[in-house]
Amino acid sequence: MQPFEYYKPKDFDEAFRLLTLPDKAMYPLAGATDLIPHTRDGVWKPDGVVDVKGLPGLRDLTVEGLEPCCGCAPGECLYVGAAMRMNEIARSALVRSHWDMLAQAAAAMGNEQVRNRATVGGNLGTASPAADSAPALLVLETSVLVKGPEGDRSIPVEKFFAGPKRTTLKKGELIVGILIPKPPAGSAGVFEKLSRRKAGDLAVVSVAVMAYPHDGGYRWRVALGAVSPTPIRSPQAEAVLNEGYDAAHIDEAAAAAYGCSSPISDVRSSAEYRQMMVINVARRAIRAVVQQLQS
Repeated sequence: MQPFEYYKPKDFDEAFRLLTLPDKAMYPLAGATDLIPHTRDGVWKPDGVVDVKGLPGLRDLTVEGLEPCCGCAPGECLYVGAAMRMNEIARSALVRSHWDMLAQAAAAMGNEQVRNRATVGGNLGTASPAADSAPALLVLETSVLVKGPEGDRSIPVEKFFAGPKRTTLKKGELIVGILIPKPPAGSAGVFEKLSRRKAGDLAVVSVAVMAYPHDGGYRWRVALGAVSPTPIRSPQAEAVLNEGYDAAHIDEAAAAAYGCSSPISDVRSSAEYRQMMVINVARRAIRAVVQQLQS
């Protein structure tokens, strides 16, 4: 592994200065679960890494009326700092109280050792189509909070991914946290993942499904991971479920999710297998949500 310089900035201004050094490949460092293997394998060639874990707010987990707050009222948003580790999120009573789907997705990532290091900011920032947190954050209509040399901004998560391994972050910008509106009372949500091994492997297919009360019925959100260049919502499947969620509608919605997918073949699966498994995994997730609604 090539040598690189290590920096620990005392504040955001110093971090931005380091991340924008001219003619230098500078990478932010938090959990390092992608940085170390990618550098070891020569995929990334950093001249230096900037340890951002100690910067203000990156280790916070709170419910507050922060701004911007996705249109929700004060006290109704969950703020998760970008350096919060997946095991911390998965085990948090606060997260599980109203945002359990995020806890489910965090618990599904990698193995115990990986979850003890991996961070939610890193999982988003690497922009893998198979990122476990992404489908859950899509259906939770999350905002990604960013700081950079030009100021602060909030990016809806559906506009954050630009393609495989690409985001809409500008040079020098850092993910500082995510902001998630509190789901309406009576909501239900499930994250389902198919992988080659039960633990420690990337998703072959992942599906997040959420239903929330609306005008005497339910409105649905469905998101898919690992089956397109970026994690995606499936508006076609959502429209079917908004009409009903009996067995026929569930099968139709699962088929609609299949129609939204455009996977590739790789070492974990063929594209054909992935696309067929979308139907099975989506059907299983929708049925699990219906069971929650009826319990």
